[in-house]
Amino acid sequence: MVAARKPIVTCPPGRIPAPPPQQLEPVIHASHSIKGWLAYYWQKLHLPPNELGRLAVTQDRQEYMCWTGKRLQAMVLGCYCYLPPPHMPGRSHRRSRKPSLTPPLPAFEEALHPPSPSTPTPQAGGRHLIFIEPDMQPQSIEVTVAHELIHLADRVNGTPRRHRHHGYDSIAADEAAITGYALEDLRRLLHEESMRRERARRARRPLRYLYECPNCGKQYPRSRRYSQAVSCSNCDKSYNPLYRLALRTSPGTS
Repeated sequence: MVAARKPIVTCPPGRIPAPPPQQLEPVIHASHSIKGWLAYYWQKLHLPPNELGRLAVTQDRQEYMCWTGKRLQAMVLGCYCYLPPPHMPGRSHRRSRKPSLTPPLPAFEEALHPPSPSTPTPQAGGRHLIFIEPDMQPQSIEVTVAHELIHLADRVNGTPRRHRHHGYDSIAADEAAITGYALEDLRRLLHEESMRRERARRARRPLRYLYECPNCGKQYPRSRRYSQAVSCSNCDKSYNPLYRLALRTSPGTS
């Protein structure tokens, strides 16, 4: 579907990125299992220790959205966001830089050695922010940690990549190589976790409305009514009132 264009509104103050204070060691608001996989794959990917002070990981969706200032879709199982460093005092700039989201991990402190305690302050720079969905199988958590650290490694190496097709692109190939799992196994895991997430989502918000394109007949099930006019993206990639979706069924109708 394609929504009708709305007037541009400014982002409310609550959407300004607010990452946790930077410190010498990483900020890890996650389980011991994820800490262990972070340590393991950090070393396996040969990530530099001086980037640890810029890392923050959470399993709380609201906290992650607060850190990044970006909305996190309900179906996302893991996400990496690079938040650029703030502008230096005294420098003029036209607009603030936006965080870069990449679109839909037990002895961590012993395995990874942060900078020497003699260092007075953490090195200034961008932040690496990671979200890991807690409600997943242990193997899926491992793979998701490895996946997000691959994105982090790309950023550190200056070669950030975006997904062409989750499970079927060069990032998926790197994920298979670093974890030792076959690509088909990784795709199966992704499918299973996506289906589990979808079932849980539909249990909370069942599909109650059905919209249909008057031209091609394509149907769009929804848990809520559209708040504005939308048209069929199958008929026109831009909003077109000729293909405006019509409500066919809703609660209380036969």
